[in-house]
Amino acid sequence: MQLGWLALFYAAYFAFVGLYSPFLGPYLKSIGHSLDVIALALGMMQLMRIVGPFAWGWLADHTGNRVRWIRVGIFSGFVFAALAFWNQQTPSHLLFLVLMLNLSISGLVPMSDSYAMERCAGCTGQYGQVRLYGSLGFVLAVLVFGAVADRFGFVSYPVWACAMLLLGFVAALKFSPDAPRSASVTNAAKAGSGFKRLLLPGPMPLFWLAAFFMIFAHGVFYAFFSLYLLEFDYSELSIGGLWAFGVMCEVVFFAFQSRFFNSLSLNAWLCISFGTCALRFALTAAFPQLGGVMVFAQGLHALTFAAHHTATISWLRENLPANLVVRGQAMYATIAYGLGGSAGTFLGRFAWEWSGPASAFAMASVSGVVALVLGWRFTIVSKRPFSALLSR
Repeated sequence: MQLGWLALFYAAYFAFVGLYSPFLGPYLKSIGHSLDVIALALGMMQLMRIVGPFAWGWLADHTGNRVRWIRVGIFSGFVFAALAFWNQQTPSHLLFLVLMLNLSISGLVPMSDSYAMERCAGCTGQYGQVRLYGSLGFVLAVLVFGAVADRFGFVSYPVWACAMLLLGFVAALKFSPDAPRSASVTNAAKAGSGFKRLLLPGPMPLFWLAAFFMIFAHGVFYAFFSLYLLEFDYSELSIGGLWAFGVMCEVVFFAFQSRFFNSLSLNAWLCISFGTCALRFALTAAFPQLGGVMVFAQGLHALTFAAHHTATISWLRENLPANLVVRGQAMYATIAYGLGGSAGTFLGRFAWEWSGPASAFAMASVSGVVALVLGWRFTIVSKRPFSALLSR
């Protein structure tokens, strides 16, 4: 039953993300906010991914109680979302509330992923079958609310957004408490932030750099893929279909990933995902006018997102001490999605303006190649013992 509540939590949280990313801008525009305010509001999620996850991870590891902070984070997000969206706010009040909303939810994925992997006893197959509900929640939210908005406008947006966060909180209330830690683990967690122990030993710098360049490439994709396809006269329906196809391939991989991860090492899967990233965005840059190639490239999302995500959090769980696991996953969110995703979005804009749309995706492909080289080096270095350095 615990896994059922976890699946509901993932579905509700990622349904909120599916409402937030595509529809917050149109909603704010519909109630009269300027494009500058909308751009700042949309940038808050990336900004808080830089500063928020490690702070939440430190709280979870320091107290040994992830479940408490998951509940606090998602309920705080609900409160700030209600304040931001239910009443017309001045631009300054709106931006503050949206900032606090994103700060509140910025640590939910690393904390819940760590909790889920523990509940699944490290089984990638069981974790994938839970995590896929997040992808399904995202797709359903986009499709259902998209249809609602087409017919009735955005007046109901606050209800939908707040309802998903409240549903996630209800699911989190059903989580079993974290198992008590031994005194040695608790004392180690309180000894310091763990920042240097996560960044410096053995293969860790290569691991973080590879993650940075991997999500750098996806930062370009998430920001510019739809605009890129519009340049080649794809219809809105075709664009939505390509996005949905990519997510459904991700869902299928999550559902059957135990069969794949049993056949190769985690390091091998990381390198496969990096190489696939380079191929995917090279195809996107070179053949945008060929619909069949775009469908194939979107299908590779199963490897560049789902395989990479599971391999990353599994590797962190297997190789970090218990008192650093949540902070390790939080650092992954900060370095990869916060810094890497933001840098990809920022530099992708300049590449687009400097030498055309295809150059942005060519840059994303090169970033995948860099991640592959770093992953290969990381695989070599990680064969050397380094756990003693991490446990100091």
